[in-house]
Formats: sequence, C-alpha cells, structure tokens
Amino acid sequence: MSKKIKIILIIASILAIFILLTLLNRSRNSSGINCETQQVHYGSILSRVSGTGELRATAQVNLQAQVMGVVRRLRVQEGQTVRRGDTLLELDRQSYEAQLILARAQFNQTRLRHSRMESLYARNLISAEAYEESRTAYEVAEAQFRQAQDQFNKTVICAPIDGTVTRLNIKEGETVIIGTMNAAGTVLMVIADLSRMEALIQIDETDVLSVQPGQVATVKVDALPDTSFSGRVTRVGYMPVTSMLGTEQTAVNFEVEISLDSTVSALRPGMTVHADIITAQLDSVLVVPIQAVGRRKVKGKDTETVFVVKNNRAVLTPVRTGRSSDTEIEITEGLSPGDEVITGPYKILSKLTDNALVQAKLGSK
Repeated sequence: MSKKIKIILIIASILAIFILLTLLNRSRNSSGINCETQQVHYGSILSRVSGTGELRATAQVNLQAQVMGVVRRLRVQEGQTVRRGDTLLELDRQSYEAQLILARAQFNQTRLRHSRMESLYARNLISAEAYEESRTAYEVAEAQFRQAQDQFNKTVICAPIDGTVTRLNIKEGETVIIGTMNAAGTVLMVIADLSRMEALIQIDETDVLSVQPGQVATVKVDALPDTSFSGRVTRVGYMPVTSMLGTEQTAVNFEVEISLDSTVSALRPGMTVHADIITAQLDSVLVVPIQAVGRRKVKGKDTETVFVVKNNRAVLTPVRTGRSSDTEIEITEGLSPGDEVITGPYKILSKLTDNALVQAKLGSK
C-alpha cells in the first residue's frame, strides 16, 4: 500500500469518527437534559426559627445583705422551700442595737426640748431663729433614729418571694460584705420559684425580625431528651449579644425569652435547652420545593426565579415568594397550580439556561 493511500485512509477515519461524534451529540441534545420536576400545588407552610440557650426560673432573686456583719444564725439550707417573709438568716446585731438605743434616746430628748420651744414660741417668748434651730435639731434626730431603726431591722434577712433556695453561699460565722460602686457585695443565696420556668435562648440576627411576643414555641431540655415543653415568646431583645467565632469573625445574636406552659420537678435553672419558635403557619397556599427557587439575572436585575417546563423546554420564570418551611416555599405571584417546575439535581439546575431542551421526570409531592 502506497504512502498516499495510507494518508487518505487516515483522513477518512478521522472524518468518520468526527461525523459519528457529531451524530451522537445531536442525538443526546435531541432527547434533552435529564432533570427532576414537581407540580405547583396547594399546601401548608410552617415557618420555624430555632435557638439554643439555658433554662432559668421566671422569678429568681440573688439575695444580698444591706448591712455588714457576721452571720449569727442561718435558718435555711440549700434545696429548702421558703415562703415570702420567712426568716432566712440573722446577722450579729449588737452594735446596731446600741446605735438604735442611742438614736432613740437622742430623739426623745430632742423631741421634748422642741415641744417646750414650741410652747415658748407660741407665746412670743423666743425668737423665730431659736425656734427654727430647735425644729431642725428635732428633724435631724428623728431622721437618725429612723436610720438606726432601719439598719437594725436589716440584720434579719427574710425571703422576698416564694421559692426554693437553689444556691447557698454563706455559713454561720462568716462575715457579710455589702456592695459598693467599685466592688460587688456578698451574694448570700439564690432563691428561685421553680414552679414557673422560662428558656432564655439566642436567635441569629437574620431570623430575629420574624420573632414576636406571643408566638408558640416548643422547648426541649438536654437533660430530658424524651420530653418537650410548650411555651410562648414573652420578650425579644433589642440589644445584640456578640460572641467570637474565630480570630476575626463574630456571631451577632439576640436574646429571646420563652415562658414554659408547664414544668416538672426535674427541671433546674442553668440546664441547656433547644427551642423551635413557630413564626408563621399558612394553609392552602401555592408552594414549590424550596430548592426550585433561585436568584438569577432577568433583564439585568437579580430576581427570584424558577424554571418551568413547557414543551420540553426549561422556561426561566420570575416569581414572588412569601414564607418558607424547611422544605417548601410559598409562591405569591408568577405560577399557577399544576405548573411543572424543575427541582434538580442541583448540579443541573445551577447551570441550566433559559429555553434549554430538557427531559423531565415528574417526582412525587
């Protein structure tokens, strides 16, 4: 075989392969891109916002002394139930009692002297200046007596609320320090009303705008994994709580309070909780799978869109959306019941173009 014939045969083979590949490619294009679809239908939307936090008593008091002294008698122990007004502890009151006796004696003496001065002033036997001095001395003595009485009374500390002593930080014989501007005072004990509990959780800044007081929530406690508690949102914080995610990133969250409708004896303040807040519940609205909706350029503007299958073509269709659940999103404008929208696979959907030929496989709802 001559060299010229070999070259001709090689060129012919290459042309044959090229023609074959072209025919195969056309055959593939004629069948369209394989994709999954679902029909637009009426359904329900249940929107939730989730957060994590801790449990605490709705009514909780960190009890501190208002006067300094040594604990002479402690009448409660940790875990004990107390009623409002019950005596919790007594401080050594010897010095306060002495101050009270002195202040009372000075007050009584000043009161009698001022009574005589009033009688003399009524008969114009003393000057107005002398009368004013007497009245001032009387008022000062009275104020000092009341102050001494108040400090003496504060040596006995009583329960401000009904509840349980959840923490006891003091023992008999220890000295109680009162708080100042530069130093915190001694927290004697913590009293909490465990019959009313609430969850304090943190919600991401992107979700907090949809959370409102009164919304229903479900709370789960890590310590009781098989039990859930219903509740309602009672407060949504306005000031952010920031925390570091890394060396440069920060997470911005907002505090949300949820009051539990019921409680059990096993719950304790400080337990870790997870809460789901229902922010919207819609019935009989048009919905599509959430993965079908994406933002794409339409006439040079970012627009929410879906691909609708029409005559085996993927038609890019602008839509307006509303609320969403974990799996579906509400369509308020742009689609009709029965329209077939492309839902995946994501690899295909992310690269799909308007009017592309598709081979749709209708999935179940």
